[in-house]
Amino acid sequence: MNTTISNGPVLQLFDIVDNTLTNTDGLKLFLALRHALEVQNAPVTLSLLNLTAFSSSFLNSSFGALYEQQGRELMKRIRLTNYKPAQLQVLKDYLADAAKHSKAE
Repeated sequence: MNTTISNGPVLQLFDIVDNTLTNTDGLKLFLALRHALEVQNAPVTLSLLNLTAFSSSFLNSSFGALYEQQGRELMKRIRLTNYKPAQLQVLKDYLADAAKHSKAE
């Protein structure tokens, strides 16, 4: 997951989900990211503006499901913006753990 901004689409997290706590909202993000990645070749930027925290349920249903289905290479096409360093670290740690347990690799 890269942290530079691209020329591709920018998805606003809170335009997609109501919160970052539930599996339901995680699934909404998963579907939005998967669709954006499938319909174009450019990287997709996800803005985390106004994010306070992720729950493990949300991460499992969004980034975890995307990683499991699409693998590491596709995840490299996601760019983040408007995040706090601690949020980025949570995502990096989560994805490192997902890589250890992934069936997609």
